[in-house]
Amino acid sequence: MRKKRAAPRQEPGEKANAVTAPERLAQMLDVPQNVFTAFSQICLSGNREAVLDGCQGVLEYEPELIRLNLGDMILQFTGRNLQIKCMTGENVIIEGYILTVSFST
Repeated sequence: MRKKRAAPRQEPGEKANAVTAPERLAQMLDVPQNVFTAFSQICLSGNREAVLDGCQGVLEYEPELIRLNLGDMILQFTGRNLQIKCMTGENVIIEGYILTVSFST
């Protein structure tokens, strides 16, 4: 009869070091974790351009304000002369003078 191996003891207040299947796969393939998860990714080029992966729709679009749906949260850009330069699938490129970037639920 085989003995069951005891789970490692976890001290009170210590977080479990659980790695999800998508995280393991991303590590094995040496790619960013957001490729296999629902996380969005934002790449800012100074305050003049933002490239966003994971957009699920445009909620508001004005020259001073752009609000995007990311699924479980909303991403808001404020600034001057903001415009959506390109939108393909879940990818969006925003150009203009970006003053703030904020998240809300």
